[in-house]
Amino acid sequence: MWLDHVNWWPRHGYVLNLFSGVTGACFGVPFALVGLDYLTRNQAEYRETERNRARAAAEVDSFVTSLLDVFNGRGLDDVAIRVQDLSDRIEFVRSLRLDTPERDDAVRDLLIAFGELIPDPRGSRRDQFKAFARHSDEMRTMRLWKTGVKTQWRRLDGARSQMAGDWIDKPTETAGHQAAEYLLMDGRNPWNPNHGAERDGAPVMRHFLADLKALCEAARAMEAHTQ
Repeated sequence: MWLDHVNWWPRHGYVLNLFSGVTGACFGVPFALVGLDYLTRNQAEYRETERNRARAAAEVDSFVTSLLDVFNGRGLDDVAIRVQDLSDRIEFVRSLRLDTPERDDAVRDLLIAFGELIPDPRGSRRDQFKAFARHSDEMRTMRLWKTGVKTQWRRLDGARSQMAGDWIDKPTETAGHQAAEYLLMDGRNPWNPNHGAERDGAPVMRHFLADLKALCEAARAMEAHTQ
């Protein structure tokens, strides 16, 4: 300002240009560096988030594939709807008195619908709960299915950690985790020959369907979240 007052700048145009350039660099370069660093960091975080989402989606797809392995080629939504229908049917069966024709008919209808979801490997029709324990090959298939489902569910832990808290709601996840742990345990396994007589079949089936329902709900939530 003093040099301008004594009219020094007009006689030294080169110095004026140099001073202007230095002034612009002092303010412009730091601002540009900060701005570019912010944009670069945001882009890197976005790309990392997308990579994590892609990995999580792949793990979810593997879990859904494993879950649907025994359901006669049906999709997840179809299986979820049928499991809900079977859950309603088993509640109706449990509301009926034992050893009555009405209950026998309700059990038969339930098992027919169940056979459409998980067919008997020998093509025969189940008409009572204890019919599940007759075929060792079917029991072996279900044990392998359980192992696959539990293995894939554990692998989802890595996908969840990569998503840094951006995951499905906690109640659905917790219910799915418990269902994977309890899946086909004693008292929850219709194919277990030791689960008891006919009168014990309904509670066992109810527990199995509850686990299956929780797994389907978790799978649907994870699919929607990672798309």
